[in-house]
Amino acid sequence: MSLVLFVHILGTAMWIGGTLAGLVVVSTAQDEPGPVKAGAFRIVARLHTMVIGFGALLVLGSGVILTMALDTEGLGDLMRDPKLWVMILTGILAGLIVLFVGLPTASRLGALAVASDSGALPPALEIYRKRLGVLTMVSGTLAVLSLLAWYVF
Repeated sequence: MSLVLFVHILGTAMWIGGTLAGLVVVSTAQDEPGPVKAGAFRIVARLHTMVIGFGALLVLGSGVILTMALDTEGLGDLMRDPKLWVMILTGILAGLIVLFVGLPTASRLGALAVASDSGALPPALEIYRKRLGVLTMVSGTLAVLSLLAWYVF
């Protein structure tokens, strides 16, 4: 069971750390020329698929195993604790947002991130960038809330 807990913590670190790294890359690339900005957006798309999405998948999978283990190890009374349910529900919601909305949006952003010969980026890129920013903030807030639920509530 300690391996599953390690995978859960590793996934959380990948998910939240990757999200913070993506926010730093996008915010620092705003003042750069078009080709540099396009490269930064392609990096963010890969970061979402290789780190953030994989971390969210690890957290969701190991979270299901950890939750099932509570009942099999005779800790079923813990399932009545509202802190645990806040953790479970916010984590599941954040993970589903990342996997089913954030990853396709990031992939589309990466596909659109190609500068023209004049250095201009496609106008649709800005729509996907803003959408990914909102999704990242919502899922990141839910993930941190899930992380802190046990200690705060």
